[in-house]
This record gives sequence, structure tokens and C-alpha cells, in this order.
Amino acid sequence: MTPDPTVYLKEALEIIRREALHADRVDWVQVTHECQVMCAGAQAEAAVFPAIRHALAALRDGHSHLRLPDAGTVHRGIIGLYFTGGVIALVLPGSPADLAGLRPGDHILSLQGQPVGPGVNEGLLPDAALTFEVERAGKRQGLTLTREDAPAVPPDPQGRLIAPGTGLVTLPDCDLGGTLTGGRPYQDRVRDILLDLSARGASRWVVDLRLNLGGNMWPMLAGIGPLAGEGELGAFVKGEERWPWCYARGEASIGGEVLSRTPGTLPPLPDTVPVAVLTSPLTASSGEIITLSFLGRRGTRLFGEPTRGLTTSNSLYELPGGASLLITTALDADRTGRVFAGPVEPDVPTGTDWAEFQTAKDPVLNAALDWLGRT
Repeated sequence: MTPDPTVYLKEALEIIRREALHADRVDWVQVTHECQVMCAGAQAEAAVFPAIRHALAALRDGHSHLRLPDAGTVHRGIIGLYFTGGVIALVLPGSPADLAGLRPGDHILSLQGQPVGPGVNEGLLPDAALTFEVERAGKRQGLTLTREDAPAVPPDPQGRLIAPGTGLVTLPDCDLGGTLTGGRPYQDRVRDILLDLSARGASRWVVDLRLNLGGNMWPMLAGIGPLAGEGELGAFVKGEERWPWCYARGEASIGGEVLSRTPGTLPPLPDTVPVAVLTSPLTASSGEIITLSFLGRRGTRLFGEPTRGLTTSNSLYELPGGASLLITTALDADRTGRVFAGPVEPDVPTGTDWAEFQTAKDPVLNAALDWLGRT
């Protein structure tokens, strides 16, 4: 049965008002009125989505959002790139940007005739068609891209020996379903990487989170937990309330409830074993939670650039018809109890050259390797 759009909107607004960490920032009388005007004459729940997004934006937390029913399989109406300071860092496969040949390291000189800002995708307007001026290797190119739907392809965790005795583990974002292409669990892939690299002599580690956009933290934590350590690795905090997240023997849990597990994993490392963690402005949300899970560990150093600054916890609330609200409900803290409300700063600030990402000329990776060689 199709929900009545008026009832659908009312229930969504009630959830946001009740659960959001920053609900007190909002004039709910005004926002409710604005949402009702936006939904006047709506005949289906999809027509209510713009109003729900309007209410979530009023929270001003930069993190709460609406997840569409097909979000795990399709990116709706995207250009398909992430850039920071005008330099492309990531191009989504099958997207308009990918099909146009844009690549990491390309410089966006202007977008819609205007220079872009220093932040992540700052200047990427919601227009259906966008005109870019791009530079690659000193050559300029103009192109117009139109927003299109593109398949959602979950990125795979990767691992390799980057130097004798040094294992490089790349943790990308993880879809809420926690599975990779073909249905394999994310955490099992990370486990196998750690076991393989350890068997090949890895005794020092680099964990690269620079392309981790967030998603489901629990498979990430269950997989990488042996490097972060056992016990309480951080906590969600709201006022006087505190909910620790933990790792032990291949299990990631909160409040005693195991939310992801992988059997037969690497034993936890002593906290003096060197682990370099790499971050960038693209490291966001759950990627930042994994970053925080390493803070307070004696053998860890952070390299790269400050993270995105979405160091808050989102809780999922399902709506009729398959859509969901992801609402910011708490702040994040590391294992020492330090609460974050913005970017995680690196110990060794180093800018990423996205054209040389994970090559021999990658300045962030080289800074990490230099430290590992000295410890």
C-alpha cells in the first residue's frame, strides 16, 4: 500500500526532530511549513523527498541525508567525480566524468565559468549540465558533462608489499550492505589481505584511508581491527551518554552486540608495531571513525591532510517504500576519550599528489615509508 504523502512527510519530520543531534538548531514551525508547501499536491512518497532533504539540510550538520531505495545499486543523477582544491582525486567508474576521460590529477580550472573553491567538490553545482575547463600535463580542455545515472560499483580493498617487510592496505568506503561485487563480505577481503601480507613478511603497515568516503564502519573495523588493536577503540558521544565501539578476535561490536565478524583473522598486533595511517580531505564519516580507531595507539602516526570533518555518527531510520533517513545522532571520540567535532589532523602534514597516488612519487606514502624505515 502506497503511504499517504502527507503522513509520510509528517512521520519523517517527527523522526528528524526526535533523533537529530542538532534538532535544537531548527525553527521547526517554519521548516515544517516550508516542507508542507513543497509537498502540496504530492501523489507519491518520491515527491516528498525534496522536502525531507530540505529539513535535513536545516540541521546544518553537513552529514544527515536521505538514502534512496536503490542507493546500493545506482548513483542517481551524478557527474561522478571528487575533487579537492580543484584537483580531481577520484572518478567513479561508468559515470559521465569517467566516460569523458577525466582522471585523478587533472586540474579543474573553472566550472560554469567560475573558479572552484578549496574544499571537496566546492563549486560542483546541482545543475543538470556543467561546463568544465580542465588542465592535464599543461594542456587545457573544455567539456560539458550532463548528470546521468551510473551503476554503484563497490570499490575493493587492496593490499600489497610496498617495501620489504611493509604491507600497504588500502581501505575504500564500504556500502551499507557491507558486500563487494559478487557478494563477498568486505571484512573477509581485508582479513585475507592481512593474512597474505603477514605470511609474506609484513611486520610494519601502511593503512591508506585517503579514498575512504565512509559508509558502513563495521565491516571496515572487523577487517582492519588486528592492526588497530583489541578492546574499546572509540565511542559515540551525546551529552553525558557514551556508546563505545570495540574490536576483539575478528568481531566489531557496540554495547555487546556484534555487528560484523570475520573468523580466522590475524592475531592483534602489539601496539608498538609501527602503523602509518594516511588521510585526505576525502576521508570522511566512517573513514574518519576508522582513523579515530587508531588514535591513542602507541605505534601509530597519521600522514597526509586533515580529514573531511564529518566526525559524527549517523543512525539509520527506515521509511516506508525502502528509503531511509541517515541522521547525525552523536559525536565521535577516540579511545582516549577525546571528542571530535571537525577534521582529524595528521601528525605529519603532507599534501597528496593525486596524479601520483600510490606510485613511487606519492609524497604522503613516501613520508610514511621514511618514518617506518626509521622506527
